Amino acid sequence: MKFIPLIPLLLLAGCATAGQDQRASLLAEPVNCQTADADIAALEAAMPSRGERARSVVQTFTPVGVVAGVATGSYRDRAAVLTGRTAGELTARVQEIRQTCGLVGTTANADEGGA
Repeated sequence: MKFIPLIPLLLLAGCATAGQDQRASLLAEPVNCQTADADIAALEAAMPSRGERARSVVQTFTPVGVVAGVATGSYRDRAAVLTGRTAGELTARVQEIRQTCGLVGTTANADEGGA
């Protein structure tokens, strides 16, 4: 019965992993100029929100969060969200698609410089 409070935390850890898996697949796909607008929209939607960064703080620095992260394999992913590496990778990919497909400066977020 002592482990029941861990269940919600483990569920949150699983949700974070699913988000990182989706981001990894978006980053791994080759640039396709025919779907560039949809790809950019998906990458921008996958940016970590403030809420996700806040959850990463709690899950990364609490003892239970560390144990759950190690058990689910999501500790490094949460640390990447927390440090801004994930947002930086997504932003770099958006810029790569814009440059490759000649879309530089065509959207409101084209001026953003990084993480």
